[in-house]
Amino acid sequence: MITLLVLLFVFMIVFGILGFCLRLTGGVLKLTFKLIFVLPLGILCAVMGVVLCCTLILIPLGIGCFKAAGRLLAG
Repeated sequence: MITLLVLLFVFMIVFGILGFCLRLTGGVLKLTFKLIFVLPLGILCAVMGVVLCCTLILIPLGIGCFKAAGRLLAG
C-alpha cells in the first residue's frame, strides 16, 4: 500500500515538472513565432495601409490594412 502511494506521489511530481517545462517551452516558442513572423507582418500591413491611404480610391483598403495590422499585433 505504501509503495503504491509513493509511486503515485513520484508520478505526480514527474508530471508536474513535465507540465511546467512544456508550458515554459510553449511560451518561448509562441514569443519566438510572434517576433519572427507576426511583428514584421503587422508592420508591413501598417505600411501598406499608409501607402493605400495616400490614394483617394483605395482609402477603404488602407483602413482595412490598419485593422488587420491591429489584429495581428494585439493577438
